[in-house]
Amino acid sequence: MRRTTPRAIGNGGSKACEECWPLVGERRGRLWYARKLRRTVGRPAHVEFDGQAVLAREEKRRDIVGFLHTHPGFPAEPSQRDIATMQAWVGSFGKPLLCLIQGTDGLAGYVFTADDSHGERVAQVESFNGGMIVAIDS
Repeated sequence: MRRTTPRAIGNGGSKACEECWPLVGERRGRLWYARKLRRTVGRPAHVEFDGQAVLAREEKRRDIVGFLHTHPGFPAEPSQRDIATMQAWVGSFGKPLLCLIQGTDGLAGYVFTADDSHGERVAQVESFNGGMIVAIDS
């Protein structure tokens, strides 16, 4: 399995600050096809993004499939805040969502299926030039 380096995901932002991208695309069975949208830079250990824009996009196009964010200096595992945030979005949208995290150990993905889910790690996730990402459920 190819692992994407943090440099390949980000584009020169501060290493100390988390970066985030909403993901649009579709899920076909076990396959998730996603494309990164507008990048935002948060603070150390804190993701920031335009939640209103994400909600408006989902209401209009129904194509939000999840989020990608970085964990500078930490492994690619969901924090308690990540879990709570994903549970809220899954509950709000009423559908499974993908949480991708770029950490010190590479890129990892987790599927959140319900508002009480803690995320199930995907079997594989690949990032391609142009912001395209493919993930395969376990």
